[in-house]
Amino acid sequence: MPFDPTYPAATWAELADLSAPRWIAHRGGRFMAPENTVEALRMAAELGIDAIEIDVYLLQDGGLIVSHDSTVTRTSNLTGPTGGLTTPAVLRGRVDAGNWFCGSWPNDLHIPLFTDVLAELGGMVPLVVHCNNAGSGAAAVAAVQRHERADSVLIMAWNETELAAARAAGIPTILLDEDGALNGQTYAGLLAAGTEYIGLNPALTPVASIEAAAAVGLKVIVYTVNRRSDFAALPLDSVWAVISDDPWHAKATEPMRTRDIFSAQTYFHGMLGLVDGKEDRGFFQAPAWFGLDTSGTRHADNLGYLGVMQGYLGPLPSVFTVDFDFVLDVADSAGASLQLALTTGDVEYDDDVTTGGVRAAGYNILVRSNGAVDVFKTHGGTTAATKLGGTTGAALVPGTTYHLRVQVTAGQITATRTTVSNPASVTVTDATYRGGMYPHLGVRDVKARWSNLAVS
Repeated sequence: MPFDPTYPAATWAELADLSAPRWIAHRGGRFMAPENTVEALRMAAELGIDAIEIDVYLLQDGGLIVSHDSTVTRTSNLTGPTGGLTTPAVLRGRVDAGNWFCGSWPNDLHIPLFTDVLAELGGMVPLVVHCNNAGSGAAAVAAVQRHERADSVLIMAWNETELAAARAAGIPTILLDEDGALNGQTYAGLLAAGTEYIGLNPALTPVASIEAAAAVGLKVIVYTVNRRSDFAALPLDSVWAVISDDPWHAKATEPMRTRDIFSAQTYFHGMLGLVDGKEDRGFFQAPAWFGLDTSGTRHADNLGYLGVMQGYLGPLPSVFTVDFDFVLDVADSAGASLQLALTTGDVEYDDDVTTGGVRAAGYNILVRSNGAVDVFKTHGGTTAATKLGGTTGAALVPGTTYHLRVQVTAGQITATRTTVSNPASVTVTDATYRGGMYPHLGVRDVKARWSNLAVS
């Protein structure tokens, strides 16, 4: 039966028949499930992704571990260089996802070997196999051939040496080059050497270079694109595929939700955090709470601010209401706050602009521990925010559940913190930004949590 392009591809040739851009789940979709685990791969396959990218390292005894870093310390209960392990050592170790990914995940996930991945996917989803250390390219090709999966993989590396075995075997290859400069090689030369694909970082590669690579016949795969705004900026006529940590959000094909899904007790599409060299995306607390913590000295390097976009609730319409329950568990000062930022587009929001952050354009509503509710207008870049208005109220009692309602009309914004006895409300007049905004939950110098987040 001929391949039907309306169904997911199983082989690389079938993937080529799909319309551009194809979508590739980076490390299995690492913003949705613990990276490079069988669980992440199952999730990506279940959600119908076009292809999956994984990382492999050659072990001392010739086996291949599926892991990203040069050491295994960050993602497992093992320590030391990844390539210095043996297969038995990998088998006795575990992925401690509850420590580094999300506390609701277990700490005893299996560390996969490359053979586990080949057996699990069974040729059902095309794989991009990133070969990270010397000899891993040839070892990956040998494993693929033993499992008769040569038609469903693309071998990827930062240097052409690790691509040599795949080229000789007729397996497609991709060379990673962060900025498109290709030191010691040319686009045409790369193609002539037998590599049809090039991986480029659009944050560092000029659009002209992406277009030039495509013009000579290379298939350009860009990485790592996690926001819809970044995807929209790509020269899509020259992009063959997109690698993303959360492709289900970035490709914007899912309908906007109107309620949170915190009851799942793990991350959902579009929950992108303040990166700034770290990936603290908050915690979950049963039965249906999501929280952030910058109390004490946590994130002092970012002046005590942390925020996470709730992208599955966007883009917001021009007129809407946001409701949520919240609890302030710890506050460092009377002015410490939990925040709801509304940004124009799904861009990163950082309330601290003194350490290189960007305060995106939109609005920011702060509920302070002393009971004040303030509404700010943000202008983009490093420009200081403008306070549009505020009100005072009774100080928040730690551990007490409160409710905030933010109503956005054509010309006004009203924020109301409700309690049984003492509501606090402020209305400001401003119509600068409307339509296409995304909500972010944030904290400065507090530990707080949210539940029953809804848009109407």
